Amino acid sequence: MKLIPIYSKPVSVEFDPTTGEFNPCLELQHRRVSDLAAMFSDQPAVQAILAGGDRLVYDVRNHPFITHNTDMVLGTTVIYPGKVGTEYHMTKGHFHQRDDQPELYHCLQGEGFLQMETRAGDYQVAAWHAGVITHIPPAYAHRVVNTGAGPLVFVACFHMAAGHDYAPVAARGFKFVIVERDGQPTALPNPRRSA
Repeated sequence: MKLIPIYSKPVSVEFDPTTGEFNPCLELQHRRVSDLAAMFSDQPAVQAILAGGDRLVYDVRNHPFITHNTDMVLGTTVIYPGKVGTEYHMTKGHFHQRDDQPELYHCLQGEGFLQMETRAGDYQVAAWHAGVITHIPPAYAHRVVNTGAGPLVFVACFHMAAGHDYAPVAARGFKFVIVERDGQPTALPNPRRSA
């Protein structure tokens, strides 16, 4: 793991909005079907994909900008097109460990949906295409779903101290799953919520 520098003066990085890549890139994570296996509804489809190879679902790049008294992070995610069964590729989704922390997402290319839900069950969804910026209030879990034919690229801005809590979303998912029906994205009740 690379050491995160402390910036005492202004700094710039180069960013390619078509690929989501930073130069330099301080953190890169690849998320494959196996990393999200339990989150997809169609488990036989998951197992069939894993039997044939563990395909890439999305990449996350983060560039923390740490000073002596701040901890902003600029992140980019590229979700590749595809489905597991009829369910579209998506991010894992997470709450913040600190429930007082918001986040900003900016869609640069592609199309899909940003799902958001509180622990109390207030579910919101934003339709996404290039140019949409969404403020995610504190205490909302969030996940992005790529329903397009090409990559969905978005930028995130958050405080490093917010942390990530993936466990609640991994255990229950969101209130709805986004699947393809008759060639169109459709929201269906999450079968894990009725079990």
